[in-house]
Amino acid sequence: MQGVHRDKKTDILQRILNAEQALGPFLGLTNQKRRDCWADQIISSRRRIAYTEALRSRDIDPSRADPHSSAFDPIKGAIYLSRQGDLNGAVWLTFISTHFGKHAIDGWKLARNVYGSFNSGPTWDFATYGNSQNRFENMLAQNSQNLSNISVSGRYSNHRKYESKRPDAIAKTFRTFYEWQTQYGGFRDLILSIHKEVGQEPTGTFHSLYNSMQSVSRFGGGRLGRFDFLTMLEKLDLAPITPGSVYLASASGPLFGARLLFFNDTDYGISGKNLEGRVDQIDDYLDVGKQVIEDSLCNWQKSPDQYVYFRG
Repeated sequence: MQGVHRDKKTDILQRILNAEQALGPFLGLTNQKRRDCWADQIISSRRRIAYTEALRSRDIDPSRADPHSSAFDPIKGAIYLSRQGDLNGAVWLTFISTHFGKHAIDGWKLARNVYGSFNSGPTWDFATYGNSQNRFENMLAQNSQNLSNISVSGRYSNHRKYESKRPDAIAKTFRTFYEWQTQYGGFRDLILSIHKEVGQEPTGTFHSLYNSMQSVSRFGGGRLGRFDFLTMLEKLDLAPITPGSVYLASASGPLFGARLLFFNDTDYGISGKNLEGRVDQIDDYLDVGKQVIEDSLCNWQKSPDQYVYFRG
């Protein structure tokens, strides 16, 4: 493995060993190849997070927030909007980036097409959408054929590959997310309301936001969309939150990875809820953060004996 954090591998391997000694043997680490492979996935996860966090200190061109530009990048666009004082717009664009994701081949094409009316209409930023939800839904309906044509619309990322591109499905996700974001007025008001309930502790705030998103159609009912969205808000410094758990309930890839790690069997008969606490404890020894733990386990179980770089 090449790149940033590769010099940390020896330390990570030692921390994995320390975790085993404290928590019991990791039966899935049957040989050194598997240990090396999981350590490499941990490094890869840390690198992706570090890259996103590093963007916050770089110059961002306004075109990054413009879906009519070939330079469109909703992650960088969210940073740009945040710097302009538009927190609601930044959170909204982060939602769009998470919901559609960045496809390995198509990049941000699907997000750009929907956010920018297939380059033949308005940009559906936070304010425009809020004032014209019916027009947005009409735009989706008018582009139904474009949405069903992969070569025109683009594709969801791997994390979102099972999502529907039906106009009504996309419309409902946008509508319920907007309702969630604006339930107290705006995103800052939502954070303040949670702080009144649970205090300003970052993991408690994350947990409250995570639970509150269950109303968001095809996004909040599962686990991955909520977890990816909220951890991205953290990385972009848009919310004072951090996950205090790997949130294995309703998980798939991370749960398979946890089962493989502890029992050497991805189909071992234990639920995510019952395994979650044991996985959370691993970070007491690795000290890399819950997002790195869940992401690295998810990717490791796909190819446990040989490192493969996986995109989200």
